Amino acid sequence: MRSVPRARRRLGFFGGLAVLFLCAVGLFAILQPWSFHIGGRWTPTTWYGVGRLRDSTGAQYGLYLSFFPDNTSDGEGGLRSGPMLRHDLRGKATVCTAGGAQYRFDVQGEITGAWLRTDGAAMFLSLGEPRGPKIPRSFSLYGAWHGPELPLDDHKTMFMNFLPDGTLTPSGHYTAPVPEKHATVTLSWGSESDFETLCADLRSVPGR
Repeated sequence: MRSVPRARRRLGFFGGLAVLFLCAVGLFAILQPWSFHIGGRWTPTTWYGVGRLRDSTGAQYGLYLSFFPDNTSDGEGGLRSGPMLRHDLRGKATVCTAGGAQYRFDVQGEITGAWLRTDGAAMFLSLGEPRGPKIPRSFSLYGAWHGPELPLDDHKTMFMNFLPDGTLTPSGHYTAPVPEKHATVTLSWGSESDFETLCADLRSVPGR
């Protein structure tokens, strides 16, 4: 009985992995085709956005945010049924202040109504500090895609954790009444380098 050469066995093994990978990509493309061109760009893995976060008092922050489809959040590959299709998201975010501080957040959220493209699809993003010994602080952003741009509003959630000088509150609870002010940002495709440039600009102008 002739044995199969080791090189041929290896080729068969890796060939099988390649087939499984292509099948997984094909299934992903069928279930979530929007994820390959978020905001009209080629985004086979992750979308990265940068924007200037402004609150209604005039304070400004830099925001760098990335997200990708979360296919581990439930038994349906991150897709949930309803009046409109909803897909789960997760990612990372960083907020910088005019004072030079940077705060990192984990991102979870949803995109609703996206199929072949994201234009017009609603977005919900929850930004929370990584869990640690202290109570994690968080805020949320809501909006919808307009072509390549993602305008978002915090619905007054940011001020439960950010003080007027841009620093974070010492705990995860806002004890005073929530002020009638909100923050908005329009995210567009950008790199970490673009974010650092924005943060440097915020630091260079007094009063921002």
